[in-house]
Amino acid sequence: MDKNIDNLLYSRAPKSEESDSKYIDHYLEQYRIYLHVMNSTHDRNSKSNDFFLGLNTAIIGALGYLEAKGATQDSIIFLFAPFVGIAICYCWYQIISAYRQLNRAKFKVIHQVEEKLPISLFETEWEFLGKGKDKTKYLVLSKIERKIPIIFIILYIVIFLTGIHLDFISNLFK
Repeated sequence: MDKNIDNLLYSRAPKSEESDSKYIDHYLEQYRIYLHVMNSTHDRNSKSNDFFLGLNTAIIGALGYLEAKGATQDSIIFLFAPFVGIAICYCWYQIISAYRQLNRAKFKVIHQVEEKLPISLFETEWEFLGKGKDKTKYLVLSKIERKIPIIFIILYIVIFLTGIHLDFISNLFK
């Protein structure tokens, strides 16, 4: 039990026996609300990932379409678009990292709250999953999520270098 979190969470604990039943009702209601907020955070994270995945797919698709329609690799779009894509991926990576930190904090609070409940569902689940340390039991999703923007960054670098390389070679043979 973390005493600092405990002091923050329970600073308004009842002082008398008569308010005990109301306290328990409020406690459980706040716990339910907090779980709902946590699910909402997960939904926002998922929508954010969908947005950035769609945006990067659109950029790559547009570049492929332009090349198929005859745009040359030395076109300014093939040199500019990778930088835009890399900037977008950097933002995406930072947002994934922020959600990871937020979820860690939320789970710390939940584990602390569960210490006062009859059963600790999330803590038990986390134990079964090896507390995220045993890869045979659980792969940390945010670590996997953070690899996707990196893959897109590598793809943008390849597109940029291919554009420069083809431009350099074509200039050699002019």
